[in-house]
Amino acid sequence: MTSGLFAVGLGGPALAPGERDVLGRLPPRGVILFRRNLESVDALERLVTELRDLAVSRLYLDQEGGPVDRLRELVGSSPSLARVAKAGSARRAGEATGAMLAALGFDVDLAPVVDRGLPGAGALVLGDRCAGAEPGAIVRAAGDFLDGLHARGIGGCLKHFPGLGRARLDTHEALPSLPADAGEEKLDLEPFRRLMERARAVMISHAAREDGEPASLSPAVATGLLRERLHFSGAAFSDDLEMGALAEFGSLPERSSRACAAGCDLLLVCRRIAEYPACVEAVERGVPAARREKAAARLDAYDRHVEELRRASRAPGMTLAAIRKELAGLA
Repeated sequence: MTSGLFAVGLGGPALAPGERDVLGRLPPRGVILFRRNLESVDALERLVTELRDLAVSRLYLDQEGGPVDRLRELVGSSPSLARVAKAGSARRAGEATGAMLAALGFDVDLAPVVDRGLPGAGALVLGDRCAGAEPGAIVRAAGDFLDGLHARGIGGCLKHFPGLGRARLDTHEALPSLPADAGEEKLDLEPFRRLMERARAVMISHAAREDGEPASLSPAVATGLLRERLHFSGAAFSDDLEMGALAEFGSLPERSSRACAAGCDLLLVCRRIAEYPACVEAVERGVPAARREKAAARLDAYDRHVEELRRASRAPGMTLAAIRKELAGLA
């Protein structure tokens, strides 16, 4: 089903009747939760149970730590990637994050960030979300964090391809353009190149190159650069298709169709679930069946990877109290 190429967001901490109806009629690949959905541990447990009963196969969360810490109010503050990279504790932070997500019923963390934190650009826009400016340091910290997630049976996803380190605008609000520079692009791509097969998933950003087309809608980036040049065989996730960077690129259904055709396998519609059925229709109508089937096959393979991680994990489960103590030790 084409709906299996989507991850959708919800409005609040409990399913509204309309949301329940949509998920029942058009089961997505998964649901992505945000701070607005995380009222309490008990409410989250009820929501997760209901989503599983509706046959939602994957639950995703952005839990990076630091500036993007969705679970702060439920479990405790998680340090940023920049902080644990500096302290040499990224593996420990990844394990704590993985244990936290596993205890709360999630499957995939949309992390780690492997963008370069460049002065005047990524360092300002992304801040402590970046491990540093130098590719080697990023690979060490992000690789350790990823290994920590995997050790707890949680999948990860590198972001934001092909790199936001040179972006001077926030894609949540506007469309940044990455200057044409082969040397800098090589540095941007290095962490992805070295970690992407270990992660098995990469998130495509909305940053534009010199042609002005956002990466998520660009066959030259999402297929040409990622698949043909870097030979990535895993799953490509779009960034949230509702973000401000795409405001001038058509309706949400039109963006969904363009992103899928360009090479994004999983399409994120993070808030406007009422438009999700129209997005599914647009992809069915506008994207060749062969392309949709290839996207589904890659997502199926990623799901098997996550299941293999869960089966291989030998780390004992942790209570939330134990996770809080571990996070306090990392702070």
